[in-house]
Amino acid sequence: MFVIMKIQPLFRALTSILFLMSSLHLMAQPIKKLTKENSYKWMFGIGWNAMDDDGNAGAFYSPENWHYNAYPSRIFADRYIYNGWSCELSTAFNQYNPNKLVNGQLGKTGIFLATDANLKYSFYKLLKSGTIDPYVSAGLGLSMRTKDDSLVKPTTPTLNVLVGCNFWFSKTFGLQIQSGGKLGLTSPFMGKSNYMQHSIGLVVRFETLASQRSDFSKKRHHINKGRTKIKIPKEKKEKEG
Repeated sequence: MFVIMKIQPLFRALTSILFLMSSLHLMAQPIKKLTKENSYKWMFGIGWNAMDDDGNAGAFYSPENWHYNAYPSRIFADRYIYNGWSCELSTAFNQYNPNKLVNGQLGKTGIFLATDANLKYSFYKLLKSGTIDPYVSAGLGLSMRTKDDSLVKPTTPTLNVLVGCNFWFSKTFGLQIQSGGKLGLTSPFMGKSNYMQHSIGLVVRFETLASQRSDFSKKRHHINKGRTKIKIPKEKKEKEG
């Protein structure tokens, strides 16, 4: 029963985020049809994520306190919108390491799950390098912690601000590195619910193929529905006359 009570808020949040992603997709359709400036259609990724939840805002980069797993713990789907803009839905999972700090405390165990919906802007077209693809990202998310920590609520909405870069080995496959902060939208604002998240993983993208007109769309294959005048040879016409 305890697990069900913890999971229910997450399912409600997932439903809300999926609705938001669907709305963004529908709003992007008219723009896409008018411009047709798509770099790709879908991008998917899987990788590893590390969570820095030590509670020390001054220690911006402290790998000794990162919580991470040996197996892949982050997946995402990215939908291209227009001219460098895309929207992304991602999920990350972690297990707390009791030997690492959690808001200044040791000995904390449990699981962590984060689901985020972010709007991204890629500098890929501006650089025109074909290999390096840096981007910035911002959006909203929901973090769920199942650990005994009176300093943070079990379920926390977040404001996400991230930066990252894709390194493309080909037109389809690449490596993604990302890092950023999650600001807890709880009282007090920007308190102990804040944390940093870093990730690395493999990405694959599917480019939009240029629309090609079928041979049957050419004029020479069109059926003329108008009236056609039959021409009678001049000699035959004089004999009949």
